[in-house]
Amino acid sequence: MNTQSTKYSKLLDLIDKNLLYQHVKTLSQWARLTGEEGAEKAVDYIVETLQRHHIQHNRNQFDGYFSDPVDGQVSVIAPNHLDIRAKTRSFGYHLPQGIKGNVIYDCDSEKNRSVSGPADRFENMKDKIVVSWNYYEDYVKKIESAGAIGLIHIWPSKEEAIHEETVGTVWGTPTIENIDQLTKIPVVGINYYDGMKLLELTRKDSVMVVLKTEVKNGIKRVSLPVADIPGEMDEYILISGHYDSWHKGATDNATANALMLELARIFSNKPRKRGIKIAWWPGHSNGRYAGSAWYCDQFWQEINERCVAHINIDFPGTKGNVHVVPRSTSLENAQFLKDIIAAYTEKEPSRFDYLPRGADQSFWGTNIPIHLMLKYEPIEKEKIYQTPGGNWWWHTEDDLLDKVDFDLLFRDTGIHLGLVDKLANVNILPINLIDFISDSRKIMNELDKSSDEAFDFTIVYQAFEELTEVTRELSGKEVLDVDRYNKLLKKIGGTLNRLKFSYSSKYGYDNTFPFQPYPGLAKVKDKNRSNTPPDEFLFTLTFFVRQRNRVVNEIKEIIKEMKRYLD
Repeated sequence: MNTQSTKYSKLLDLIDKNLLYQHVKTLSQWARLTGEEGAEKAVDYIVETLQRHHIQHNRNQFDGYFSDPVDGQVSVIAPNHLDIRAKTRSFGYHLPQGIKGNVIYDCDSEKNRSVSGPADRFENMKDKIVVSWNYYEDYVKKIESAGAIGLIHIWPSKEEAIHEETVGTVWGTPTIENIDQLTKIPVVGINYYDGMKLLELTRKDSVMVVLKTEVKNGIKRVSLPVADIPGEMDEYILISGHYDSWHKGATDNATANALMLELARIFSNKPRKRGIKIAWWPGHSNGRYAGSAWYCDQFWQEINERCVAHINIDFPGTKGNVHVVPRSTSLENAQFLKDIIAAYTEKEPSRFDYLPRGADQSFWGTNIPIHLMLKYEPIEKEKIYQTPGGNWWWHTEDDLLDKVDFDLLFRDTGIHLGLVDKLANVNILPINLIDFISDSRKIMNELDKSSDEAFDFTIVYQAFEELTEVTRELSGKEVLDVDRYNKLLKKIGGTLNRLKFSYSSKYGYDNTFPFQPYPGLAKVKDKNRSNTPPDEFLFTLTFFVRQRNRVVNEIKEIIKEMKRYLD
C-alpha cells in the first residue's frame, strides 16, 4: 500500500458508521419542509449533536419567502370525463377555484427543452392550457408571455411516482425589483402514463380541462445552523447541504446532513491549517435557495475575504449510485480530484461535469476560487429514470430509509473527508489557471461559430490572449510568499468563476433559468438574424455588448492584479 492510500485508509478509520446510521434514521423520521415543525425538529437535532461534541456553532434565524405546494388537480371535461393525478409546483400560481381551458400540445417540447424553435411555436398558446415535456423556468415564463393560462408538465421517464418540483424564477427571497418575475400561471406535473392518455385524447379531438392549484406562499421565520471549526489561518473551507426536504427525504438530503455532522465531529478533533464552516441550508426546495442566498448576503464580506472553497453535498449514499462524477468550475487541478476519488472507489471518474445552476450555488459574487459538488449515479444500464440521481423515488413520499445504502454513504463520507482534509492543509491552493483559460477559449469559439457575425467576440479573444501570456509568466515564477500567492489565486479564481457561471453583479443573483457557461455571452448561441425576430435580435445584441464589456473589463482587472504581483 502506497503512502497516499495509507493516508486515506487512516481517514476512513475516523468515520463512525453507527453514527451515520443514527443521524440518517433520526432526520428521516420527519417531513422537513422549510419552516414547518419537522424541519425545525431536524435543526434541533443538528444543534444538539454539535453541542454534544462541543463544536462551536450558531443557529441563525431569518425571515424568508417560501412557496409550499399543497394540491394540484387536472380534470378532463371534454370530450369525456377523466381525472388525472397531479402535483402542483412550488412557486406556481395559486388558483384553488380552478381555470377552464382548451388544451394545446407543444409537440416541439418532445425533443427541444429550450425556448427556441419554429417562429410560430408559441403563437397559438394564447388562452390555452399547454401540455408539454418542458417545465423549466424560462419555458414557463415564455408561454406565460405568449398568453397561456396554465401548464401541465409530463414527466419524461416511466415511473408511476409524481415528483415534487418548482417553477420559481427568482433566486432566493425576491426583492422589490424582481418580485414581478414570479410565475403567474398555474403549473402541475403528471406522470408519463397519464400524460400519454392525455396526449392520445388530443390526437382524436379537442380537449378541455379544468386545472386547479393550491399553493401556500408567504413569509416564514426559519433556522440556519452553522458549525464553526477554527484553523491556524483565517482562511476556511465552506461545506454545505440543505436540511429541508420534500417529504421525509432520506437520500435527499438526510444522508448529506449525516455526512456533514460526521465531518464536523472528525475535524473538531483533527488539527488543520484552514478553518472549516459547515452550513445546513433551509429553503432549498420551497425557497429557491433562500438559505444559502441569505447567508451569502449577510456574510458577504467574510466569505469574500476568507473563504477559499465551497463544497456542496447532495444525496450521497443513495442505493444503486455507485459512480462518482466530480462537478466543478474546472478551475481546480483535476488530478487532485481524480486521486481522491480513485482512492475511495478504486477507479478514476469517467467524466468531469460543470456545476449545475441549482444546488445552492449562491456564492458566485464572492471570490471563492474552488467550488465542488460530487454527483452520484447508477451504472449506465440502470439509468432509466430522468431525475438528477437517476432514482425513481427522488422528490417523492417514497424517499425513505430503505433507499439508503450505508456502505456507499461510508464511502462518500470518506471521499469528502479526503477532499476537505486536503484543502484544509494544502500549502498552495490546487488551482490550474492555464487549463481553465484554455477551456474558456474553447467555449468562446463555440459560441462565436454558432451565432451571427453581429456578435463580435474579437475583444474577448484579445483579453483572453493577454491573460494567457501573463498567466504563463506567473506559473513560471517561484512562489516565495505562499500567503500572498494564495490571496492572488483567490481573487483571480473568484473573478473567473463569476464570469463563467453568472451574469449578475457581485452582490446579486442570476435568475434560476437553465444556463450554459459564460451565461452572459451564451445567450447568442444559435442566434442569427435569419432565425430570430428583429426586436429579439436587437435585445439580444444589446445584452451581449454589455456582457462583453463586463467580461473584458473584469479580465483586464485580473491582469493588473497579476502584473502587480509579478512586479
